Amino acid sequence: MKNLIFALVFLFSNVILAQEKSNLIYKEGIYSIEVKLEKDYLELGKENQFKIITKNIEQVNLSAAGHNLRIKKGAEKNSSIWTVNPISEKLNNGKYLLSIAFRGKKGKLYKHEFLIEVK
Repeated sequence: MKNLIFALVFLFSNVILAQEKSNLIYKEGIYSIEVKLEKDYLELGKENQFKIITKNIEQVNLSAAGHNLRIKKGAEKNSSIWTVNPISEKLNNGKYLLSIAFRGKKGKLYKHEFLIEVK
């Protein structure tokens, strides 16, 4: 009984940590996209820089969209550097909406929206 309780607590804590950690990671089969921020959030009204890191996705097949979003440095070893200047009028419940789409190896279209905390 003691081992069962320990296993359940361990499993539950790992699920909670995985949910918090995977907020800015999208995985679908062999493909993954990670948004790496300089901080854990974007700063309102300031230029913020972040990386988009991909796995098994050709950069020419990747597009990103968001308000005031600009690419700073293109595809280099499966990562690109972006800048964004979030403004309060364009936030979604206090979060910045970053939309990413890409085509997989067989031409299938994948889409994902990241909601990024703004302070």
